Amino acid sequence: MSTVEATYCSQGDMQFVLPSIDEYDTKRVLMTNWVASSTSNLYELHNSGYVSVLFKDGQDLGTENGSEPSSNNQWRYIEADDNLEFFLSSSSASALNSIIFEGGRDFSDLITECRKRGSDFTRNLISKPIYPRKGVGVQSAVGNDYPEIIVMIAAHLACYFLVNPYNKELGDELYSKVSNTEGDGWADKINRGEIDLYQEDSNDAVKGILREITYGGSSTGNISAVRGVPTTEWDVIKIIIESGNNGTFTAGSASSVKYTTYTKNDTGLKITVNQSATVIDGSYQSVGHGMEVRFAPGVYSSNDEWELECSAPQYLDQSSTAIKYANNARV
Repeated sequence: MSTVEATYCSQGDMQFVLPSIDEYDTKRVLMTNWVASSTSNLYELHNSGYVSVLFKDGQDLGTENGSEPSSNNQWRYIEADDNLEFFLSSSSASALNSIIFEGGRDFSDLITECRKRGSDFTRNLISKPIYPRKGVGVQSAVGNDYPEIIVMIAAHLACYFLVNPYNKELGDELYSKVSNTEGDGWADKINRGEIDLYQEDSNDAVKGILREITYGGSSTGNISAVRGVPTTEWDVIKIIIESGNNGTFTAGSASSVKYTTYTKNDTGLKITVNQSATVIDGSYQSVGHGMEVRFAPGVYSSNDEWELECSAPQYLDQSSTAIKYANNARV
């Protein structure tokens, strides 16, 4: 059966949360009570318990046989009889009883199921849409396809499903990071608007989110401050030191360094020139859409580039605004 729902975390994310996940491999050592069956070279282990994957001295013996085993290392579990069948030529029951057989689930399959369950629970706990973070220049520093807070929630829940049957205290600790009765879990804070998801126009965008795109190895100057009230619904402003406009901006000397900015138009982002070859003077200087930046003294190299994401306050997604509380008492 196919699915269109995403799995938010990887096994690596689970190991980041719980480095000891390998300790929860659910394989168990089977009893050493093999007996010969009425079929030559076919042996049986009665009351073996459910076996979906069989290991012989640590070796995965592969997929269960659909009929009575007839070749070396073939096996079948008969659930109705709780009976495990195993075929091995030129052997004996006593020889099989000296071999370590393990049964259980394949650990990789178990991890995959935990990741899927953790992701499904994440969707159930978060009362907002969860969008992928894909595209050039939009991924997080870690490089995940989904917001890092969502990845960590799913990874904690996946680890919870893995360990809770064996260590409830640790399971409760993992789950409480996500949601708890005090309401200070990550999912709780997302639902209250105290933590924003990537796609939400947060208060940060109203103030301006500055990102460094390209920075020369010899550059020492940078944008040190941002201010203003955005006048656009949403845009990402390109700020660049174009070739020929580079140099050193020093307090007490006339500046030769110039910056240029680009804003969106109806054909795309960073298209229309807003400020063209404007001399950097160290004051707050316009970059477009009512926003200003201040350049610090230092060396500016050709193609040093930043982007400033901004969104006007009237377009702020109110679902991302934290709920505020007030206490009222009657005296």
